[in-house]
Parts: sequence; C-alpha cells; structure tokens
Amino acid sequence: MEVGIQNSSFQEPADIKLSPAGLSFLASAAKWAIFLAILCFILIGLSAITMISLMFGASALSLDQGEYISASTISTFGILYLLMMAFSCLPIYFLYNFGSKAKKAIENRDSIQLELCLEALKKHYKFIGIIAIITIGFNFLGLVVGIILGISDAIAGV
Repeated sequence: MEVGIQNSSFQEPADIKLSPAGLSFLASAAKWAIFLAILCFILIGLSAITMISLMFGASALSLDQGEYISASTISTFGILYLLMMAFSCLPIYFLYNFGSKAKKAIENRDSIQLELCLEALKKHYKFIGIIAIITIGFNFLGLVVGIILGISDAIAGV
C-alpha cells in the first residue's frame, strides 16, 4: 500500500544531497535520539523493577484486616503495568534505531543507512500517532460514558 502511495505522490529525484548544515542538524538529532532512547530504556527498566518488587511485596502490604488494596489487585495491576512497559519499548527502539543509523549514515556517507534511519523515524512517529489516536478515542469514550452515567444518576434522583 505504501509503495503505491510513494509512487503516486513523489517523483523519483535524480539526486538528493544534504548540505553541511543539514548533516549537522541530522547528527545533532541522532545524538539526542540515542540519548533519549537510552534514558527511556533505563527508566522503563527501573519502573519494571519497582513494579516487580511491589508485586512481590504486595502480600506484606495486605497483612492488616482493614486494607483496601489486596495483593491480587496489586498483582493484576502490576502485570498490566509490566505489559504496558514492554509495549512502550517498541517506539523507543525505533527512536534508538533512527539515532544509530543516522550516525552511521553520516560517518560513512551512506545513503542506504540514511534511508533506513528515516524509515525508523517514520515507524516511531507512526506508532506514536496511532497511540495518540487510541488515547483520544478512549478519552472521548470516557466522556460519553461519564455524561450518560451523570444523566442516569440525575434521572434516578441520586
């Protein structure tokens, strides 16, 4: 599908070259992309370690009889949280690929690596865009459900 879009909307250029300023901007973006990706991987790892320790320590938290949060609730939330953390590694991986491939493309003056880095950047932003659309959809759904529940409570006289 994307090949058809590319062929219909873009003409094959004879040659594309980046100016020294463009290469400098790309190199700077690559460094920041690598830094942010590594930072995000570290933070995801720390979050996962924290959640795992909380899940294993959940039984100690629910020793009192009057606790509102049970160990099974924390474990269920923990598993969902860990799945979300694993899922969030994908766009960060794409960002890291962009940075590393852009760095290789600049060092070796390799146009194939430049294409691969731009493909990784496209994947990163496509993933983020899809997540944004899903988030907006869930927010809209929550708004509609909230309005319906508010109206039903008002009608019931609560």
